[in-house]
Amino acid sequence: MRGAVLLLPLVAAVLLHAAAAAGGGNGSCERRCGSMELPYPFGFSGGCTIQLVCDVGVDDVRAAWLGGAPELGLLVRNVTPRALILNLQPDCSRLFNASVAALFSDSYAPAWGNTLVVSSCSSSEAALIKNCSSEPPDRYMKRSTSHCSANESIRCILPRTPSNTSGHHFLNRSEVLRSNCTGLVSAVSYSDAQGPSLLLGALELDWWVPGRCRCDARANCTQFPATKTRPEAFQCECPEGLQGDGFVDGTGCWEGQCFAPQRVFL
Repeated sequence: MRGAVLLLPLVAAVLLHAAAAAGGGNGSCERRCGSMELPYPFGFSGGCTIQLVCDVGVDDVRAAWLGGAPELGLLVRNVTPRALILNLQPDCSRLFNASVAALFSDSYAPAWGNTLVVSSCSSSEAALIKNCSSEPPDRYMKRSTSHCSANESIRCILPRTPSNTSGHHFLNRSEVLRSNCTGLVSAVSYSDAQGPSLLLGALELDWWVPGRCRCDARANCTQFPATKTRPEAFQCECPEGLQGDGFVDGTGCWEGQCFAPQRVFL
């Protein structure tokens, strides 16, 4: 009996942190889509810092989409403490300009290590568009669901070498739009999270929270100054030995081993 009593404070702490994560600090953000639950700052309602679209598919299978148009096919594959991973199935009918508009916001942008696979480009800037080496066009022509014709011109927009040393590099939205393409067919993402690798059909977005630091007192805060395309923003991270996401409006930082996976697979 005494052992059960001693466990009560630990159970209560876990429940409190879970409630804080679900409510985002003010209860105005809906983080659930059926059985799927997203961590702060993501959710499915207007009160969420980063709003995704909840979609109910066949057999009540739930999916999370980026942007207000699920027909773009920007399916969320994974959420990590630093990145949002999208699954981009090959599709030559995916509208380029509408997709680019959905991929850039005040809270996220495509990381520098992404190659965009595009179609029907008319840019005169040869430096922007190259032949694809990691993604041969035949990979798309043979798929009946890709909507790619036999004479489709498929090229790649390669990332440029970063010109600064801040450690946070993103694709340049203006440069991407200057390619004058009609379709965003797919993407290839370079990742070194678990050793260098290329993720085919994937696009990685770095994310952050707009504003000045609102981190747990025990968390480390990284503040990003405002730029021409993004307001001031920040990220939080709990130091080694503590659990949680580090955000005041999330789970904060706390001691324990029973709460919150660091990655959410959808």
